Amino acid sequence: MSTDILITDDRLNFSLSLADFLRVQGQRVIVISDAERTKEKKTENTIGPVLLWNRQSVFSLQSLPLQFKTLQLNIETALLIFDAPAYTELYSNTGVLHADKIVTELITANIQLVYTFMRYFIHKKSGKLIFVHRDVSPSCGNIPVAAASGAFVRMAEASVATLAQEENALLQTMLVRLEGEDNALYTEWLAAQINQPALSRMPGKWIKAGQRGLFGK
Repeated sequence: MSTDILITDDRLNFSLSLADFLRVQGQRVIVISDAERTKEKKTENTIGPVLLWNRQSVFSLQSLPLQFKTLQLNIETALLIFDAPAYTELYSNTGVLHADKIVTELITANIQLVYTFMRYFIHKKSGKLIFVHRDVSPSCGNIPVAAASGAFVRMAEASVATLAQEENALLQTMLVRLEGEDNALYTEWLAAQINQPALSRMPGKWIKAGQRGLFGK
């Protein structure tokens, strides 16, 4: 059976660029899209299957495994992407009235999503879970996004440690750090890592995307 690659979040240009790059390589890629946003864009053409998810709704999250079955997906690789500079633009309204929405969508929702992925891979007894993070300067002025960026790092590290307790070599993880804006290099590098039989011998360490000769060290 062929395998699928799942990528979050179709609001991020980096996610879409990575999905396009992998599709050109012949991979079947599924992106996770905001349910309400997709309704607004329903007249636009979408390449490949899309999973609909409302970040504000736990019930929407619970529908994801059902969508896996409906679309007959066999997800072997899931990439959770957090691009903090991009999120500062998507969540430009900050302050007391907007903090709860940002925290829910960028912290709570991601934690719930990673639990879903881990349960899926543990039940499947195999899978690659990759966390991709690009940080933002503390001086960006967007406190909620900066806080969510730090929370993503801790969540990713804790998730890797949790999966390591399964003592299953087929459950693989990787922590990837994006530094700078060389997205063409990063997408090519990530695609090469995904195609490796094993992601990394240092699953609990953050690896800078684009480094050469890193695999196996």
